[in-house]
Amino acid sequence: MPGITKRKHNAELMRFNKQLKQPLNKIYDILPCKYDENIILEYFKKFYPTEYKTIEQRYRHYQAKDEFLVNHGKKRRYKHLSPKKYLFTLAKVKHLQNCDEKEQLEKFRNFQQKRETIINNRKEKLSKNKRLLQTIEPMFIDILINLYHKKGNGIFEKMEIVKELQKYDSEKVIEFFSKLNDSERNSQIRVLAFKHLQRLGYYVKLRKGFKGKKKSYMLDKTTFEVTPQDLFDRLEDKYEVQEKKQYDFFISHSYKDIDEVVKVKDILNKRGYLIYCDWMSDSEYLKRELASEFTWYVLRQRIKQSKKVIFVLTQNSLNKSDWIQKELDFAKSIGNEIISLYVQFHHVMVA
Repeated sequence: MPGITKRKHNAELMRFNKQLKQPLNKIYDILPCKYDENIILEYFKKFYPTEYKTIEQRYRHYQAKDEFLVNHGKKRRYKHLSPKKYLFTLAKVKHLQNCDEKEQLEKFRNFQQKRETIINNRKEKLSKNKRLLQTIEPMFIDILINLYHKKGNGIFEKMEIVKELQKYDSEKVIEFFSKLNDSERNSQIRVLAFKHLQRLGYYVKLRKGFKGKKKSYMLDKTTFEVTPQDLFDRLEDKYEVQEKKQYDFFISHSYKDIDEVVKVKDILNKRGYLIYCDWMSDSEYLKRELASEFTWYVLRQRIKQSKKVIFVLTQNSLNKSDWIQKELDFAKSIGNEIISLYVQFHHVMVA
């Protein structure tokens, strides 16, 4: 490992080891009078699941880096230990002096109650951050990634692709953002990739700025403020980022039924289906306060790009709004199958 790389890696490893010192000390405090390494591992996984998940992600992160080096004819550089072995290099079995079993059990119960509250709060926050994401690999992901690396693309074109891929929580997408964080030379996009991964609970280190003379692209920024007309123009011009999208289902619904639509999205994602919903899939462009004829043109195109249409039937959508009726009429006119889903409380039924 080159000197600079080795120093950076060792410094990062020392910082990470230090972060685990307090959790391990907490674990030691509640251990039963007789224990071994496996009990330490069991307690650590139970009471510090986020930290253990990070250990696993670091392992995969450095494994991937080593595999990349080997595939390019170089030697492994990081040789990271497996999560279990790594934790055992930090966790030491200590003999407990004058151990009181009742006292240890009471400590365990109190600690368990505190940690469960913290763990549940973290899960709730993470669930909230992922609520509108689709947990499926978009069919057009390879096209978008290739377009991102297309020669001549500026900051706006790249940001459009980044914004699109932020809507999915899948293996290829997370790998894409990890690579952006590692090697993207534009500061705005690199920081955005870092914050996105961090927000979703993935292990990530913020790459520092590149040394040397800064080229204009590295300093470029964009607010990416867009409107329905901008998306209309891109579709009219057959811009690949927008034209190549394909969906299994277009969701026609009342804007009051956000929770119900999220339920439908989750059910369909689990079955391997990709959905289109305007405030999820085109959220940057189709702002409700800017609704216009351009919006209607975009929705027609998205219906064409979808295999079927699902009408989410609720008390709110029973009296079809003009938008819902237009969507259903257009789908019918081009021969798209329309499926009505009756949603009531926690039940979703095909009508």
